Amino acid sequence: MAHEAVRWLQMAEVDYNVAEHLYATYHPRPLEIICYHCQQAAEKAVKALILWQNDGRKVPKKHDISFLLDRLKDNMDVDESYYDYADSLTPYGVVVRYPSELHLEPRHAQGALQHAGAILEWAKSIVQE
Repeated sequence: MAHEAVRWLQMAEVDYNVAEHLYATYHPRPLEIICYHCQQAAEKAVKALILWQNDGRKVPKKHDISFLLDRLKDNMDVDESYYDYADSLTPYGVVVRYPSELHLEPRHAQGALQHAGAILEWAKSIVQE
């Protein structure tokens, strides 16, 4: 399972790097796509941690990052700030597919990058120990 966790973490890093690249180089910024990739990065990072625990459970096919964080609580401490980040990121995995349901501004993309980055760094610090 450790190898699989590393693969998920690598995929998370790709999503995050794409979001950073789009934010830095595209004008106008594709805010929906940036936020979507941030959500994907955080989701995949948390799923990497679920696999890293190696408790025999499969990775849930869920996109709610708080739900995924709950799967970790039995075996590791999960700082409450990650739940706050999850709550801000989770809607970007679904709602951005329906343009009339979400109004995004550059500050939303900046926050998504910060929150996804924090979750990704946390996951990396555990998986790459």
